[in-house]
Amino acid sequence: MLEKAQERSWLRTLGIGYGLKLYGAQKALSQWAIVDDYNAILDLHCRDTRLLHVLSQQFSLRACGIAEDVETARCLQENEPGAEIFCARKEDIPWRDGCFDVVFYQMKKGEAEHDPAFLREALRVLKPNGQMLVALQGAPEILCKAGELMGIAGMEDRVKPKHLLAAMEAAGFEDLSFRIAQPFVGIAMGWKRDMTEEYDGN
Repeated sequence: MLEKAQERSWLRTLGIGYGLKLYGAQKALSQWAIVDDYNAILDLHCRDTRLLHVLSQQFSLRACGIAEDVETARCLQENEPGAEIFCARKEDIPWRDGCFDVVFYQMKKGEAEHDPAFLREALRVLKPNGQMLVALQGAPEILCKAGELMGIAGMEDRVKPKHLLAAMEAAGFEDLSFRIAQPFVGIAMGWKRDMTEEYDGN
């Protein structure tokens, strides 16, 4: 399933054919998202509408986003009128339970990855078998360790993949994985298990 997504997403993640170029983290999120027609997607840190726009051009989607302030939300809504963009906290998502197929988040440098409050909210609004994708920007772990040994400052101000995956597991996500998707961008991926399938199999 992931191989199919990668095959069809390479040109899409570059923004080719749509006159719009995605940034590194947005490219990575788009590349690893399992998206299809009639899905609903949510960008938890919607600073611009590039990701929503490119995916909406590729698929027939319900595209939604959360902005940090009212003015940003208003501007983004005007820029992408087909999307639903609101000012809200990621820890208090203003949509009902189980309405999204994919939730995206671009984690900011220095953010506390050990607090799973927003991850629990993301799990709540995901449909069964829905996918959560978190983009981490920064140097790969091996370079950070080398930098720390060499005494290079600033290497510790980053989210560690193992800590993020542990927080996602604590929030209730399953089938967790982490991969380097773009230079200096990693993707943490988790899924919401469909409990009805588990019961049906017993």
